[in-house]
Amino acid sequence: GADFARNGQNSGVQDLIHIDWKVRSEHKLCGKQYDAEMQLYYLHQYGNLEAVSVLINADGEAPNDHFQKMLDFFQLKFNADKSQCRRRQRRARALLSNKSSTQLRGGSASSSSEADEEFENYNAAESPPSEADEGFQDFDELDSPPSRGNNLYQNIQNRFLRLAHRREAIDLRWDPMEPWEVQKTVHFWAYTGSTTEPPCFEDVKWRIMDVPMTITHPQLIQLKKLMFDHVDPNTCKKTSTHYEESNARPVQPYRGGDIYRCKRSDYASDLERVASGRRRGFVLREKWKGVDMLDYVEPEFPDV
Repeated sequence: GADFARNGQNSGVQDLIHIDWKVRSEHKLCGKQYDAEMQLYYLHQYGNLEAVSVLINADGEAPNDHFQKMLDFFQLKFNADKSQCRRRQRRARALLSNKSSTQLRGGSASSSSEADEEFENYNAAESPPSEADEGFQDFDELDSPPSRGNNLYQNIQNRFLRLAHRREAIDLRWDPMEPWEVQKTVHFWAYTGSTTEPPCFEDVKWRIMDVPMTITHPQLIQLKKLMFDHVDPNTCKKTSTHYEESNARPVQPYRGGDIYRCKRSDYASDLERVASGRRRGFVLREKWKGVDMLDYVEPEFPDV
């Protein structure tokens, strides 16, 4: 969960219930659209729905190590599902081959409908390699059965994949608001809007962090690959709905309502309060007293 400022009904620790990734961003700051956006949804104990948005710039010189940890975890899932899909494709080709052989011998082909269905899924999953394929090992590179119909090999491989998934799930501890690599500030823009996907629930309290997270362009490419090329392991059909390499809802026109900004002059972080002895923001620089020694990232639009 996250500890929201105690300013009334939307305060205290709230539980994180969902994370969405958007390419490109669904919010703009001062007319600027970002390469991607992470949206975190929190449910307050009184039923209030809060959303925190971390905008993402893909212009970093060095990889974001914390972000890469998340990408690596989902790359494992991506590869495992793709591997299972390809095993279904091979089975479909084998069924079609058996069907053809049976028809040539003058017999019946009871599995024809099943073969046709799996072959249709096989065709739906075929796609040309993309830029993001480079550098990522696929489990299928190890998926070469020593002999046709070797169920023992399949069982061993399936067990290996399950164990790998279980171990990764245990080892992964990923904080979506990791200080400095993800969350570089406690300050934000805020308004009341809606969720960005149907049924578009209203009265969502949005906070848009005013310092974006930075990743590299190859990391953005990998994120898009994981989102847009993932296939369902059972149907071999892609699981994402997107258009022109974007799953973001177009930025909506302003419909009225308050938009406000919480800046450093309005609110002090916990570390700043300890360093200065002050509970409110820092209007006069000469009263900061030690706050200058703390790490601080200036927002992109400080004077707005």
